[in-house]
Amino acid sequence: MDWLTEIIKQLQTSHAFVTAVFVVCISILLGHSFIPSIIPQIPDEWKLPLIGGLLFSGTLLSFLIIPYIWKFFSKSISNKTQEVRALNLSDHEQSFLYNFAVMIEDSREDFLNLGSLDYSNMNSSKLELQEIVSDLSNKGLIDINFLDPNLISFTSKGRTRALEIKNSIIQARRLH
Repeated sequence: MDWLTEIIKQLQTSHAFVTAVFVVCISILLGHSFIPSIIPQIPDEWKLPLIGGLLFSGTLLSFLIIPYIWKFFSKSISNKTQEVRALNLSDHEQSFLYNFAVMIEDSREDFLNLGSLDYSNMNSSKLELQEIVSDLSNKGLIDINFLDPNLISFTSKGRTRALEIKNSIIQARRLH
């Protein structure tokens, strides 16, 4: 019985072979219905092995495809929840995005080094800023450099949101 599990393992790794068996079985079984002039009617003795091959290869293909489908849907759900979370920003997060946008405008760089900030002149501590950056990163608004977690930059969504916040603050200042 050990040989059967080895055959199944080999078939699972041979995606092209399993796909070919599935396509051939379905073509032979249903081909006469669609193209009777090219594909002849199959004998009744062939139907059971072809259906077995179709079911077996279809099952293996479904085992191969389901993880990709699961990954696609879980990623799309994650992106949607990230977008919803990005809509609800705390005052500290909005303030940080505004200040970050202002700093980026005055700089030649597209990133901010949190390690180079003077925290003694700020209302927030380094730990509080790291928490805000982490929250904004989870919301998809800021990228944290994987080599140096002190280097942060805007994502495209974050840049758009920071500009919205900046423009609303400028509009509010004009009205007063």
